[in-house]
Amino acid sequence: MVLLSCEDDDGPISETVDFEADFFTTLVSFEEDAGCTAPRNFLNTQQGSGSASLVGNFTTQLTFCVNPANFEYENVQGSFVAGNGDELFITGGGQVVPTNKEGYDLEFKDPFTIIGGTGQFENATGNGLTESYVNMTTGRTDHIWTGTITTIR
Repeated sequence: MVLLSCEDDDGPISETVDFEADFFTTLVSFEEDAGCTAPRNFLNTQQGSGSASLVGNFTTQLTFCVNPANFEYENVQGSFVAGNGDELFITGGGQVVPTNKEGYDLEFKDPFTIIGGTGQFENATGNGLTESYVNMTTGRTDHIWTGTITTIR
């Protein structure tokens, strides 16, 4: 899907396209009272890499506050950093739950929001859903996030 709109002949043009990010992250740290408040008082930090629509190959860091009793999470702060240094900013929240998917222990299928960025993503907006699976033994999470993104040129 592609939607185009023009503000005027000399103004900005917005474009909405399908968005897909295929990436992995690994656990960097899980710290209590690191800027999070109860009951989601553990800060989870993940780093990884992958590729995404418009972004190309990227690296990522995601941080979020977790309630270890039920795995609810909030205040996701993340970015996908393209090879040219442009960043796409992401936020979200939800709950990690047990999964039956072979090779994984947990999953989450929650909404995410695109909230801008730098360079070509300065005024980007969008949203979608995560499809993410966690292997507790390796500390790795595999992600496929799909939705739409609107950029302004």
